[in-house]
Amino acid sequence: MKHKLEYYLMISFVKLLMMFSEKTRYKIAEKIGIIGYHLIKKRRMIALANLKLAFPEKTEAERIELAKKNYKVLTKAYLSSLWIMDFIFDETKVNVENYPILDEAVAENKGLIIASMHMGNLEASLKITEKYRLSDVVKAQRNPYIDEYITKNRSQLNFNMIKKSKSTPRELLKVIKNKEILALFSDHRDKGTTVNFFGRDTIAPTGAIHFALKFKVPLVFGYSILNEDNTNTVKIVKRIELIETGDLKKDVKVNTQNLIHLIEEAIKEHPEQWMWFHDRWRLSKEFKK
Repeated sequence: MKHKLEYYLMISFVKLLMMFSEKTRYKIAEKIGIIGYHLIKKRRMIALANLKLAFPEKTEAERIELAKKNYKVLTKAYLSSLWIMDFIFDETKVNVENYPILDEAVAENKGLIIASMHMGNLEASLKITEKYRLSDVVKAQRNPYIDEYITKNRSQLNFNMIKKSKSTPRELLKVIKNKEILALFSDHRDKGTTVNFFGRDTIAPTGAIHFALKFKVPLVFGYSILNEDNTNTVKIVKRIELIETGDLKKDVKVNTQNLIHLIEEAIKEHPEQWMWFHDRWRLSKEFKK
């Protein structure tokens, strides 16, 4: 009963939101973002703690202002997924930089892995499904009705949503063996190896690096940016040349650290775009003491 109620409330909100122009929808999203910043104390504290770790040279006031801007950006990005089919293939609203890097890697016919991160409008990367089939690992929503709604919306795209489960490794291997494109987030805390990220040791996922090394698959680094005019830029940054010594475990660790350096550089360039309210360094344990 609870799940159905949540679902119908969401549908009602979506219908109400879609009555407004796109410009107004983004303004509403910004207001919701600021409300969320003030209302959800735990996430606000995590965001500010993360920002202090990453940018100790900034004043507290500067970090607060950055956090608020970040909440606006991510709320706009999240809500815009509700009308994704209205903009995803519109060249004026989603631009892909350095597409040839992607095309050249795909042309090798070995498949492709895209190491990505939680930046800007994550959905904007689905722009490439107009040319290629894309697979990605997603976490199923706790509410099965909302999960079905999201899945149905994405079914209009050439997008393979791999729901995170015990069978995920088999699904990933299938994509690689079919020589398709697999996108894997590589910035959040997950099982993997120890790396130095913004001057502090933490754990980073190794999936993208591990698969690229083990199966000799090209690896590309990219992410999305939600611009101030609410258009999107998908940045295909570079093809990553991996270090290979023959020691897989060592190579995974070294190359994962190199990838983390690229991620850190991207965050420093666009600090308002990254998901700061994610407890990346487990700092919440420190301010709970």
